[in-house]
Amino acid sequence: MDNSKCISKLDSNDWEKAWKDELGEEIKKKKFWTKDTPKINFEKIAIKDEYHDKLIEKLILDENDTVLDLGCGEGAVTTLVAEKVSEVVGLDSSDMMLDLLQQRIDHGNIENIQTKKMKIEDATVDTVGKFDIVLASRSFMGIHDIKNVLINSNEISKKYVFLAVFGRRNWRIEKKFYEKIGKDYPDFAPHDYIFNMLINLGIYPNIEHFDLEGNRKYDDLDDAFIRMKWKNENLTEDEIDKIKPFLKENLTLNKEDGMLENTLDKSDLVLIWWSKDSYNW
Repeated sequence: MDNSKCISKLDSNDWEKAWKDELGEEIKKKKFWTKDTPKINFEKIAIKDEYHDKLIEKLILDENDTVLDLGCGEGAVTTLVAEKVSEVVGLDSSDMMLDLLQQRIDHGNIENIQTKKMKIEDATVDTVGKFDIVLASRSFMGIHDIKNVLINSNEISKKYVFLAVFGRRNWRIEKKFYEKIGKDYPDFAPHDYIFNMLINLGIYPNIEHFDLEGNRKYDDLDDAFIRMKWKNENLTEDEIDKIKPFLKENLTLNKEDGMLENTLDKSDLVLIWWSKDSYNW
């Protein structure tokens, strides 16, 4: 891909403003999970799928590498990366997600993963140190201070930065729900903004699309309710109560594996990555 043909006339500050405008006002989001939510087992929420396999195939990893996984979540990617490298630090701001990751670590007797509770925005060389690889798997959505996060990610990395972000063909079933209740689904394609911000910062990244074929699948309605991206901070309690009846109408049983699915429910993901040796920055 010839990145020079994609350079925008906007500078990085303009792209950052456009990103923030798309996200809207920064607010503290409501959570489906609270301190009173029963403890969830990691095997319930973190399902390995074709994305995880294809991501690992694309990453450039060495057995001696150290990796910082920004926004590690429940650790589905973190644990796979740990099989390939010397050490991984999974960073996340959610106690729930870090608990699920710790369950994975304990279950697999994994010795080379450390967890760190911290917002992605607060990860700098001063707060976390240097790593060979910085990885962020689908974790940059909702971050307002995105330009500084990109700068910090680049500074933390000694070898490569890998960012897996969403394209435009996502959340179709969620959008269908919003359409049914008469609302616009608040989404955008972050790879457009991130790519152009990087270009204006003097970083010329590689862009690769994941060729994902399968639908997202769910154990049951509760599983789908938890794992889908409902943007619930934009919904009233009455509207949230309509989600499960909507899922019952729109998910069908796959007779081969017994999982619920919908043919609209596919992921569109893009990998943005660069080598620290490929430019002077």
